[in-house]
Amino acid sequence: MRANVSLVALCALAALSAVQTANILCIMTVPSPSHHIWNRVIMEELVARGHNVTVVSQDGDASRTNLTYIMLEKVYSTLYEDEGLDLLEVSKETPFQSLFTFREFYLGMCRGALKSNGLSVILNYPDSFRFELVLYDFGCGPCLLPLLHKFNYPPLVALTAFSNPPYSVDIVGGHKHFAYTPHYALPYGFDMSFAERAYNTYICLLRKFTIMPQLDAMVRDRFGFNDMPYLQDIEQRTVLMLVNTNPAFDAPEPLPPNVIAIGGAHIKEPKPLPSDLEEFVGKAKKGAVLFSLGSNIRSDMIGEQRQRMFIEAFRQMPDYHFLWKFESKLNLPLPPNVIIRPWLPQNSILNHPRTRGFITHSGGLSTQEASWFGVPLIGMPFFVDQHRNLKRSLIGGVAEPLDFGTLSTEKIRATVLKVLETPIYRENMQRRAMYFRDQPEKPLDRAIWWIEYVLRHPTVEHLRSPTLKLGTARSNLLDVYGFFAAVILFVLWLAVFIVRRVCCGRKMKPKKKQQ
Repeated sequence: MRANVSLVALCALAALSAVQTANILCIMTVPSPSHHIWNRVIMEELVARGHNVTVVSQDGDASRTNLTYIMLEKVYSTLYEDEGLDLLEVSKETPFQSLFTFREFYLGMCRGALKSNGLSVILNYPDSFRFELVLYDFGCGPCLLPLLHKFNYPPLVALTAFSNPPYSVDIVGGHKHFAYTPHYALPYGFDMSFAERAYNTYICLLRKFTIMPQLDAMVRDRFGFNDMPYLQDIEQRTVLMLVNTNPAFDAPEPLPPNVIAIGGAHIKEPKPLPSDLEEFVGKAKKGAVLFSLGSNIRSDMIGEQRQRMFIEAFRQMPDYHFLWKFESKLNLPLPPNVIIRPWLPQNSILNHPRTRGFITHSGGLSTQEASWFGVPLIGMPFFVDQHRNLKRSLIGGVAEPLDFGTLSTEKIRATVLKVLETPIYRENMQRRAMYFRDQPEKPLDRAIWWIEYVLRHPTVEHLRSPTLKLGTARSNLLDVYGFFAAVILFVLWLAVFIVRRVCCGRKMKPKKKQQ
């Protein structure tokens, strides 16, 4: 009898947790191939689990069954051709200057999206078309969130590859402590000086008070919805947020219950190296080093002079073999310990037991992959979060820096050898890897479970932070602190008033005449 009851209970539980096939709309508005890589892993896993996924994005792949891309074809041309964005020039800017460049990046992305034919495609869907859920990459703002209004507000799940940016609290509430969580464009540690904390707070507030009003004004004419709320009000309908963080290397900050950390969700089990790369790595006397600058800055963009510096530095380290991701033909002679490829299986190389180091731009995903596989870093950041990522790696003792603006053959050689031949860097990174990989489930499984949780419970409210309704003043007790300050000032004033009355009264009391 008990067995039957248990079986019934298990069946009921399974039925409750089951999710039927859902139509999911993905709004991906960060013009970066690396962000697409991160988002794509989640979208493809949803398709593998039987859901129908429609993606509005400036990046795409060969479509597969139940995965449809609607391309925002004008975004990249608007940013890099019409508006002349030069990422190498951006890399020369100060963190303060880069913030304003990033604001223009936000707005340029939106201008490109609004004039794309792909936006007309999704707008021509019938208003009655039913999406059960919307996934929204909030890294570059809510430019296309009026689509949520068009489709009658299905549950909204926000996500970002940008760690946990400061403006996440504007979307889901909670508290972002600017005292120890620096903006992702600032190369600060967790223990900031007063000046750094003041500057960090100012920078973190820019989006809410400058970018959001501009975006709202831009989208209204294009979408033409007379009854559409303010963009930030639409964004705050977010039920759940998935952030690309892990306390092994990110700021240890408190998160609301509907903010789920899924750092490393894009990291899959690596495949064995192709035979030619396996042979090349195996012949290295002391081991191999991977060299990749990611997907936005290409190695063929850094100029022949710097390319020669790297080649000569590698030539002077014959005991190590270097695998360099170089995206076009390199018309320079290479030493026998250097191999170039337009694409390299990064995870497979980092996972190889003979890989000793990783020369990297310090992008978020590359830093996570190196941390997962325990490979120390030589970091050469260019812009945005890369400086912060390297700073945290320096604090963790797992990296050494290279300054792109002051490169020389000797600096490259000395820095690389320092990391490769000083055991503490690898020991520290192995420890970080141990913490990062020790999780109750895979980060991708956690992400999918929570997305399907929202599909099972589309009206869920109990996870949402009350700070959104309370507002900034009440949720941060500014009104209470103001009241306490007023009481203290009143008490001090009253004390001074009484003392003055008593003292002045004594002075003014007339003396009695002597008889």
